[in-house]
Amino acid sequence: MSAQNEVYLLDAGNTQLKLALIQKGVFQWVERFSLQDFPFSKLHRNIPIAFSSVIDESLRKSLAAHFKLTFEIKPLIDLPFEMAYQSPNTLGMDRLCNAAALSGMHAGKPRLAIDLGTCVKFDFLDANNTYLGGSISPGLQMRAKALAHFTAKLPEVKGKPTQQLIGKNSQESLEIGTYLGWQKEIEGLLAAYRAAYPELVVFLTGGDTQHFDMGQKNGIFVHENLTLEGILALYHANE
Repeated sequence: MSAQNEVYLLDAGNTQLKLALIQKGVFQWVERFSLQDFPFSKLHRNIPIAFSSVIDESLRKSLAAHFKLTFEIKPLIDLPFEMAYQSPNTLGMDRLCNAAALSGMHAGKPRLAIDLGTCVKFDFLDANNTYLGGSISPGLQMRAKALAHFTAKLPEVKGKPTQQLIGKNSQESLEIGTYLGWQKEIEGLLAAYRAAYPELVVFLTGGDTQHFDMGQKNGIFVHENLTLEGILALYHANE
């Protein structure tokens, strides 16, 4: 197959690198790697790579050295939506990618991406395909680490699902506060969005999606590769 019909997509986040191969607009595979295990030697250098990175400059240099054609998601590139965010130069590239992915879905309706990763990120496109912004707050594991880091005696717990309301010891109290505080914040913000935009379509993504109790939350779609979809949309917008 011609390299013109193929492209690698790379989402280099805070904790892992997520790599995909696209052929004729279709995902062929998606794999995850650490920075140390990234398989440069197994990737065809003639296939372009489009990438978004929040990590160090060494990855950019390595990609440029290996691939003949690279496309990096940056501020001020062409976008498949209207930008109304007041500081687009400071907008995280992962948030930009999620907005780009939303722009190709459910046209004519307000759309919200909720990215549950290192941080909890809400990103909103209105019915006119205009990106208005959203919010950022600590993610599940960041909350647990912060409690241990900023106190003298509290241990670090692993954020994990629980519906227990009252902790009977310090361990349980930390686990409940970490998880339910995270969950109820997300649910509360989502309820506020739905009250303001009754036709809202919601996409949930990110590594901690598995820990979010969906319950009877109709109208929420889990999209594991939303950020990669956005990288592809931005790549096509700038071809």
